[in-house]
Amino acid sequence: MALERPLPTPPLPDRVLAYLSAHTTLNLATHGPAGLWAAAVLYVHEGVNLYFTSVAESRHGQNLLETSLAAGTVNHDSASWLEMKGIQLEGRVETVADVDERQRVATAYLARFPFSSALWHGVSDPAVIARDPGIHLFFRVTPARLFFIDNEHHPEGREELALGR
Repeated sequence: MALERPLPTPPLPDRVLAYLSAHTTLNLATHGPAGLWAAAVLYVHEGVNLYFTSVAESRHGQNLLETSLAAGTVNHDSASWLEMKGIQLEGRVETVADVDERQRVATAYLARFPFSSALWHGVSDPAVIARDPGIHLFFRVTPARLFFIDNEHHPEGREELALGR
């Protein structure tokens, strides 16, 4: 009888990107003129950059427009320490000003969250949304630091992804 060998662990960047693709919610923490605040936002991503839409007048929107800094997590619910898995990050958050980038993000956002067209009063054309997103600004999170936690497969602690920035 042949011994079964465990499958090799994929490289950390591959695991991080797969995890981001398999999840939808960024738990965002901000601090600024609206005080200390946390908000859950739906995201799409390009590499490790996360994009979300939010109203500028929200508490986290006010903080982001003033400080451009945030921390956050992407994780799933767990019933035990061994099941805990997710991403921790900190970085810069800026509004997406470039119309071409906004159109790319709006396209991805609508594909992942078709119901989000309601944010733009039923408009589902990414080009129209990119030209005038109204009160729902697009934000880009560019991580300065990013950690991956997987207690089942890496119980010694979290792994930091080298971002090369």
